[in-house]
Amino acid sequence: MYELHPPSLVVLQDVLDDPAMNAVYERIKAAVPADTPVRVVTDDEVPALVVEEGWPAKCVRMGMPPPQEDPIIFVGRMRWDGKWQQWQDSIKQHQPDAPLGILNKLYGYDAFSWASFAVDAGKSPHVTGICRPAWRLHLTWGCPHKCFYCGCTGVMTAMANLDEYRVKLAEIVAKNPWELCWLYDDDAEALALEPEYGGMKMLVEFFGSTPDRYLTVHTKSANVDFLEHLDHRGHTIMTWSLTGPTQSSLMEAQSGTTEERLAAAAKVMDWGYTARFKFKPIVPVVGWREELQEMIRLVFERARPDNITLFTLAWMTYADLVKLADTSLIDPWALGEAEKAAEEMAGQSTKPFPHHVRKEIYEFALAEIRKYDQEIPVALSTESRPMWEEMGPKLGLDPTNYVCGCGPQVTPGLRKLPCNPWHVAEPVGLAEG
Repeated sequence: MYELHPPSLVVLQDVLDDPAMNAVYERIKAAVPADTPVRVVTDDEVPALVVEEGWPAKCVRMGMPPPQEDPIIFVGRMRWDGKWQQWQDSIKQHQPDAPLGILNKLYGYDAFSWASFAVDAGKSPHVTGICRPAWRLHLTWGCPHKCFYCGCTGVMTAMANLDEYRVKLAEIVAKNPWELCWLYDDDAEALALEPEYGGMKMLVEFFGSTPDRYLTVHTKSANVDFLEHLDHRGHTIMTWSLTGPTQSSLMEAQSGTTEERLAAAAKVMDWGYTARFKFKPIVPVVGWREELQEMIRLVFERARPDNITLFTLAWMTYADLVKLADTSLIDPWALGEAEKAAEEMAGQSTKPFPHHVRKEIYEFALAEIRKYDQEIPVALSTESRPMWEEMGPKLGLDPTNYVCGCGPQVTPGLRKLPCNPWHVAEPVGLAEG
């Protein structure tokens, strides 16, 4: 587990009352400093605690320099009782200022989330080129890495009913035979609390027991040594967000460095895992070409990945960028182009950097990759349709068939999808109550 100094460790009374869940809590408790304040709460007390201690203010983008304080750790349990609406009604009545988004995670109603950004409820065949529809797995929420652009921090959760989760996971996997790869986790650092937490062991061994399903783990961590002896049977895919030395060391303060992530990937590949890289999010720092060039050289020298995806920093306005980042680290050309395009990009998810800046970055990265490997699949992650129209021919892929780091049909070794991912998705959830 990371060396964390949380300002407090909060645990639900229900967790302490159950021997299996309490064992999870005790392992986490033993891994933090002995003088960490512990607070035991009931379900009814959680909303007031969150408001009184100002948790929403802690769950904001970090900026630079990031806060010194590590996240609060909250140990709770996942629920499938169908009572979230009742909780919302009660919270609105008694704690109208309480953040329902955070509480949904603290109460454990987000065990499996359905993500579908490119189709409507009528299953439109329109393809935009962004992430494919899929169920995603959650056991934790939050991250200690303190990346300047990220708001998944301030609080970290660990849901302790791992045995119950495995049962529910088996149910939802069986109901969705079209989904071959299951992503864990897109709003947490999956490795931060391991191996003490035990979530990874449960997930890896579950997917290892299946004939044709895979766990995809999204990470920026170098905390991988515990993975060596897990019974994964080739059914776990480790996908690293990989960034250059300036970004990884200065702008993603507590994450693994470029070198550390590459070393971690090389280890897991030796242990039979599949490794992939997302160059994501690429921040065009001063000297970004040279840093990308060197990073790509090291990728092919030390850890040959299954595939690579590319994406630049996004999901923020130019005003947010200059507020959050140390702009002296950013290429003046890229920064200036972002400023000029601020108004026209107001409604675009790919802001702050305009199309031509992002394209130049992708073309440079692709050319460098091809110096070392002409065949490895390279795709764009969460990019726009116009970008796909220009870059797709150069990539040899399109929005309907590209393979990426965490797609629901992207099994190891695949060069392109054999089917349209929007046409095969037939989501079936779990009945609650």
